[in-house]
Amino acid sequence: MLTADPVRSLPALASLPTVLASVPDPRRAQGRRYALGPVLTLAVCAMLCGARSLYAIAQWGRDQDPALWAALGITRPRTPCVATLHLLFKRLDRAALEAALGQWFAAQGVAPGEGIALDGKALRGIHGEDLPGVHLVAAYAHHVGVVLAQGGGAGQTGRDHGRADGAGAA
Repeated sequence: MLTADPVRSLPALASLPTVLASVPDPRRAQGRRYALGPVLTLAVCAMLCGARSLYAIAQWGRDQDPALWAALGITRPRTPCVATLHLLFKRLDRAALEAALGQWFAAQGVAPGEGIALDGKALRGIHGEDLPGVHLVAAYAHHVGVVLAQGGGAGQTGRDHGRADGAGAA
């Protein structure tokens, strides 16, 4: 008679925004307008979409829909400006950020030094219809053979003018 081992339940892993929120905030509480976790999450999303400077990160945030801001945890009516990003990243504890990310990757089964492939696609919607395009992003660890995370979002807004990189005119 064949018997099957009971299926083990895996522990729930923390999401990347949760891990980024655990990094100590170097700023004083007085005058702080944005929580650290959402700002770091915004920066990660912007860099995954091709932003390579503080200006590009700030502009990417401004170009997104306010629903995305809310999903990232940004509760203000605007995203952080270049000066806010500059002052925050200048004082951020790099070692604490690296340690938090390293622990998160290790919990995902990724060994130190292992490469992670990131792939993003923009699927077009139908013009003249109420069917927007869809953005898809996936992170894959080759050595482990595991998709670390994947997700999709709503299509581009009209101001993006159909560009796949989301860098349309403001």
